[in-house]
Amino acid sequence: MKILFAAVSVFLSMALFAQEVSPSRPLDELVAGESAWQMTAAQFEQQFQKTRFDWLSDKKDQARFFGPGLSLWEGSVKLNEAIIEFTPEGNPSRMTFSIFSRGDSDQLAHTRDQFESQIKMLRDTISKRLAVASTERGKDKTSAVAAEGFVWMKSPTAYLLEYSYQREVKSRDIEFRPEFIRLRVARVGGKSAAPAATAATGVSKASLAANLKRAENGDVYISNVPMVDQGPKGYCAVATAERVFKYYGIPVDQHEMAQVADTGAGGGTSPDKMYEALNKLEGRLRVRVRVIENWDFKKFMDEVADYNKEAKRAKKPEVDASPRGNVIYVNEIYGKMDGEVLKVSRTERDRSGFGKFQRSVNGLIDQGIPVMWSVSLGLLPEPEIPQASGGHMRLIIGYNTKTGEILYTDSWGADHALKRMPVANAFAITTGMYYMEPMAK
Repeated sequence: MKILFAAVSVFLSMALFAQEVSPSRPLDELVAGESAWQMTAAQFEQQFQKTRFDWLSDKKDQARFFGPGLSLWEGSVKLNEAIIEFTPEGNPSRMTFSIFSRGDSDQLAHTRDQFESQIKMLRDTISKRLAVASTERGKDKTSAVAAEGFVWMKSPTAYLLEYSYQREVKSRDIEFRPEFIRLRVARVGGKSAAPAATAATGVSKASLAANLKRAENGDVYISNVPMVDQGPKGYCAVATAERVFKYYGIPVDQHEMAQVADTGAGGGTSPDKMYEALNKLEGRLRVRVRVIENWDFKKFMDEVADYNKEAKRAKKPEVDASPRGNVIYVNEIYGKMDGEVLKVSRTERDRSGFGKFQRSVNGLIDQGIPVMWSVSLGLLPEPEIPQASGGHMRLIIGYNTKTGEILYTDSWGADHALKRMPVANAFAITTGMYYMEPMAK
């Protein structure tokens, strides 16, 4: 029997961008050498106000450009995204320009030769624009996907062109697939070194509790989990993983995770594939991956049975979980449930599970460890979220025992940095819970 369960649904059609006339949005000032690094946040806002960007947090430590028309060097290098990181003093420190990513861009190449031809063209273009020859960096064995790259040094700036692809393996019916091409830019002064954007710092597990904030209203929460905006694609699971990695000082991004987890731009990542992908990276990235609650077919069918008992008692329609053509459509079954009935059935008929949920959340947050939280949206009201229904992954970053709430965050930008929900509602929509912790140094 086949079980169809997508953890993520796309909340904005990429076709919208294809239909727009792309206005010119040059970012040339960001690769203008010394002047780019001396720019203040206020000057940055003034300079790029018309170019349209979003701050990813209230701290103004990251800015994101996204959408049509972005480019560098008088339009010679087209972009689909740019992330600008700022120092605590408010000056740019590192920049990542996404030239191609499988989730955000049209298909770039259908063969390895075509892809490598595109890389050569980009390499030649950047060398010409910088008037500096590149150096081959080779594979980065510390990254999640061992990305390949080329480096240019033009003091005070280092440029790193990185790229990755899925290799063709005919014996296993695996086709060639381009994954991403990006340009990382960092200030390095006179040092002849590659951009520090890929250097992992790492943290110790014992240090994480220092990130907790305890407010007078009873909120206990992790205050400094980096924000990531997944954009208009089904990348919530891998974007969530990126945020945890960055919180631990490990520079792995959602595009690398999408390659490891075989994430589909439209269909997202199932919780099992996400768990498998994270397990593959445990040794290389020195994290341990743990499951609090995983989606399980038998448990799901028990939940459906409990739901139907409660629905019958409440005189609400029961749901049919029978397979159609030997396929069980899990999201469709969830979509037919009444959220209030589900909340009662889960909290009252699975009290031990409800208690475990609360103990797990509180215990991990007290250690400064965020919880990767897989949910089914649309069952209970949630104001102002881009995705109306379907599977989704977010982070639990806190709790409040006074108000009976969990505090959480979605990877949709600054407006979704800190939100709250009654703990009973949170347990009702839960389909999985996972966490990562740093290995001891």
